[in-house]
Amino acid sequence: MLPENSVENPEKDSINTDNKRVGFLQTISAVFKYYALKIPVKSYNWDLTQDGYTLLLGAVTGVLCGFGAVIFHRSIELIRDLFFYLPPSIFPGFKTFYPDTAISIVFVLFVPALGGLVVGILAMIFEKGKKGEGIPNVILAVATKGGIIKGSVAVLKTVQTAISIGTGGAGGKEGPIVQIGAAIGSGFGQFLNLSSDRLRILVGCGAAAGLSAAFNAPLGGAIFTMEIILRTFNSRSLGPIIVSSVFATVISRGIIGEEPAFQIPVYNLNSNSEFLFYIVLGILSGLIAVYFVKVVFYFDDFFTKVKMPTFLKPALGGLMVGAIGLFLPGIYGFNQQTIDKSLYNENTLELMVLLFLLKPLATSLTVGSGGHGGTFAPSLFTGAMLGGAFGQLVNILFPQIPAAPGAYALVGMGAVVAGTTHASLTALIMVFEMTNNYKIILPLMLTIIIATMISKGILKGSLYTIRLGKEGVGLDIYGRKSSVLKSMKISAIIEDVEEYIHESDTYHRVVEILRNSRYETLLVKDSEGKVKGAISYSDLRKSLFDEETMAVVEFLIAGDLMKKRFTKISDLENADNAIKMMETFDLEYLPVYDSENEFKGIVSKQKILRVYQNELFLAEKNMDLST
Repeated sequence: MLPENSVENPEKDSINTDNKRVGFLQTISAVFKYYALKIPVKSYNWDLTQDGYTLLLGAVTGVLCGFGAVIFHRSIELIRDLFFYLPPSIFPGFKTFYPDTAISIVFVLFVPALGGLVVGILAMIFEKGKKGEGIPNVILAVATKGGIIKGSVAVLKTVQTAISIGTGGAGGKEGPIVQIGAAIGSGFGQFLNLSSDRLRILVGCGAAAGLSAAFNAPLGGAIFTMEIILRTFNSRSLGPIIVSSVFATVISRGIIGEEPAFQIPVYNLNSNSEFLFYIVLGILSGLIAVYFVKVVFYFDDFFTKVKMPTFLKPALGGLMVGAIGLFLPGIYGFNQQTIDKSLYNENTLELMVLLFLLKPLATSLTVGSGGHGGTFAPSLFTGAMLGGAFGQLVNILFPQIPAAPGAYALVGMGAVVAGTTHASLTALIMVFEMTNNYKIILPLMLTIIIATMISKGILKGSLYTIRLGKEGVGLDIYGRKSSVLKSMKISAIIEDVEEYIHESDTYHRVVEILRNSRYETLLVKDSEGKVKGAISYSDLRKSLFDEETMAVVEFLIAGDLMKKRFTKISDLENADNAIKMMETFDLEYLPVYDSENEFKGIVSKQKILRVYQNELFLAEKNMDLST
């Protein structure tokens, strides 16, 4: 029997004791929580209820996802070996991707179509014909569904992706493994009946663990999750996510091996003149990233318009991939040797040009038709081919500058990934982690930033956010659902002014008010109560270093210090615009005016987000009731 709520057991509130709801799973959850919280930590001054329990959950999630990643990896290898590495005793002459017999040509052409057909049938039976990459689905679950993902997704995605990639699909492993890991984390959290906040963290733990195990890059997996999935960096989330990534990677290395995802030689920056070439590579990478994204969504629309049963579309996409694979076997989703050859400068210039142009096409055919696979790894591949080709071209045109083409291939990997995902930190960390070579970090940083800026300047979002937008779900950069924010009118969430400065207040009085205020900026009112301007604490800090101002400080009043032109918003606007204005100008609130330019009150970011969460909760509740 569990004790009553006390100081030693603050989690008691989260334990459901209602007889109507308590079942076997809830009882197990409560016991798990209780005994986890009984671990003595007083001597370490560590709050286990907040930190340790969540870290423990992250570790367990990492272990589960580590084994899940191993199963996922082995499943792809099994299907691949079954169809593409057949024993010579069964099919003589069919030992490689390169077709040299009639029977091998048939296999290369039609096996991807067969895999697509099976995936399409499974989608029709279990998913009602839905398609889409895993990562946007995880982002959506975190942003709008409280982190709830069906546990069955892990099994289904493992089977579908193994068939799709194993039979020659040109997608990557990262999208499905992120979704599989997230489903494992969510299922574990739902098993323990966790709150929405902790459930979201476990989803992040699962996503990071899956990606870390797949790429043997624990730090990259953690940063990817924080930057793309959760869209926030905070200590409460980062700790369990890192722990989960570490445990998953340890298990993966112990079973699969410690080899890195890619074979990376040692590189040196031979000359500072190379930075000029890296700038050019950054520009090209940004443009190729845009090309990649455009091609993906072109074929998304293309297959949507094709008049044929939905379950047959992945087969059509697979057939088209097989046709490309007859001439370019390197486009298959499981073929990493081609990247390794580019890194070691073992591919020809012509081959790499063809591959960085056609890999996005092949990936688009797989993903757009309804096959399973991600776009992260294919963008790595595209970047490696682009960089390798560019490096060879530099050596041809500028032989006096000794540049290693493989170094450009490596930097190109990070740059194109950054351009397609708009996650520059993830691209930087993952590539750096795979090389473990600090000398490449400077050109890598420069190239990634340039590629990201160019991509952001042309595209309206990343691969993931554009996909969500096409599905009618717009999210801002913090993962908030734009449609909900746009439905919230400013007129309905106006607050009265709690704090303000009188126009006649002295300098010292103004300093005192702002020092004790919860706001960085306060409005200034005259004797009649009309808003005349605004004063920020940062403005006052600047005045401290102004000799002329300090010489007459005893004579200054708020009216002399205030800004008469300040950011404001109409009561006819919506919360989405208000949030964007606050984040652009770094404000906690905005003064609200009506159509006749009369001051009505303020709208604060805090209240907007509070109302947003309530609206989101009601929308989810209504959705559950309708189903």
